[in-house]
Amino acid sequence: MPFCVAAGNSSGYNYASGRLDHQTYFKAIRVEQAHLEDVVLDRVLAAWFDEAALVPGLLPPGLGPIAAVEHAWFWDGHEHVDPAKEATAQATRLANHTTTLAQEYARQGRDWEDALRQRAKEVALMTELGLLAAPAAPAPTEPDDPEEDAEHDDERSRTDA
Repeated sequence: MPFCVAAGNSSGYNYASGRLDHQTYFKAIRVEQAHLEDVVLDRVLAAWFDEAALVPGLLPPGLGPIAAVEHAWFWDGHEHVDPAKEATAQATRLANHTTTLAQEYARQGRDWEDALRQRAKEVALMTELGLLAAPAAPAPTEPDDPEEDAEHDDERSRTDA
């Protein structure tokens, strides 16, 4: 664990150095989590399935061995230092198909199917109550560059003359 994380103090770091230490630390946590899934959690789940198979009616019929059952482990996510930038990056990743809802929800430690079902309930209730969801605010635009505008004005005045 980097000192700045252990101490809860990155005051001696510049922004990039602090982010680098945090990023490598959180990646190391993800590696450890994947290792725990393989070595501990999947083995515990398999043992549980073996025991559950001995209880008539506990498991759905035709479920098959645990190795054939698709499952995922959800870990707590890590909040981004700038939620607005992360939301923009997430929207971009989804729009250009470099990620999926499952991956984006997993980053937050959430199940995407549960989240979508909950959202559907909320939208249905809002519709029932006559509450309309506000449209998404447009992305902020960069302010115009006065020097660039002056250059275009000069070009326009030359072509108009």
